[in-house]
Amino acid sequence: MSKFVRMAAALAAAAGAGGCAAPQAPAIYTLQAEQPAPADVSGPALVLDVAPVALPERLQRRQIVLREDGAQVQMLDRHRWSAPLGDELHDALSSALQARLHAVDAAKAGLAGKAAYRVNVEFSRLDAKQGGAVRAAVSWSVRPLQGGRALVCLGTFEQAAAGGSVADVVVAHQGMLGRVADAVAASVRAAGGSGVTPNCSPA
Repeated sequence: MSKFVRMAAALAAAAGAGGCAAPQAPAIYTLQAEQPAPADVSGPALVLDVAPVALPERLQRRQIVLREDGAQVQMLDRHRWSAPLGDELHDALSSALQARLHAVDAAKAGLAGKAAYRVNVEFSRLDAKQGGAVRAAVSWSVRPLQGGRALVCLGTFEQAAAGGSVADVVVAHQGMLGRVADAVAASVRAAGGSGVTPNCSPA
């Protein structure tokens, strides 16, 4: 076999080996921020029923979606949430509310003797720009399940990304959702008779 033929065969083998290489696995992210351990180890103070989070259909997917200039959006196949974004938002918001309110999230009836609140949250807008900020327009309601005043609420929330990477965009999502959780927790306290919140009005 000539030197030229041997070289061509080696190049062909290398190209074939490269073509058979496994595709790179996507990076997987979660919105669940680490919550501090509760200082109070007694039972929960109240029960929450956090409904599934409503979200624009274009965002109800695992790919991270970035807003570009104008009307364009970019779906990142190599950067994904660990679950569809609506599920990520629900689970992270539920965890944050439980931590802030010393509560438990129960899908059905609450615990005996505990106040129970139904919480509905809808993101009518959720835009993220790489190297920019995460912005959301959110409406929510808090309804006591055993009588009391219900509240309907509306707010806008923003969290700047610390850098230009996709991981920075994820951290900005977490920060924005933390602001939402603070506002919803204040609404639950107001519905329970302890204070008022500027985002809400009686239903």
